[in-house]
Amino acid sequence: MVEVREVMVKNLSSHIDFMGEFIDDVNTLLAKLLKELREDYNVSREQANVILMLENEKAMTLTEITERQGVNKAAVSRRIKKLIQAEVVQWDKSEENIDQRLKYIKLTEKGKQFNKQSKAIINDIVSDILHDLSDEQIEQARYVLEIIDQRLKNFITKHNH
Repeated sequence: MVEVREVMVKNLSSHIDFMGEFIDDVNTLLAKLLKELREDYNVSREQANVILMLENEKAMTLTEITERQGVNKAAVSRRIKKLIQAEVVQWDKSEENIDQRLKYIKLTEKGKQFNKQSKAIINDIVSDILHDLSDEQIEQARYVLEIIDQRLKNFITKHNH
């Protein structure tokens, strides 16, 4: 029984190592692929992450962005300031009269265009990488990733309170 457990622990450790490498590889690939686009828009990788985050969330507060990026509020505040200067994000005008901490940041048309171009670049690469996999294999991978994603979201929600 001890041997079986040791094999399971080794396998789990190996899976965790693989997932770490996989995430690193994805991040490295995205950084390289989007480098030219970021340069065109004059935004850093961290700033680009904020733009992509806003695409999914539509509008977010400074606090929400800070929590998602896992850095201090001053760093995020500087990023937002630079993104406003680059005209890719703006303060949500409908929330203008309330406390700054509760104001929402949203994409401008230029920011939406950045995301549209990012997605096109990513789609091209993903299509190329997955071209020899069957629809069933792709669906199976997506199914497992959706389960993992939901568990990650549950874990984050549970540990945010």
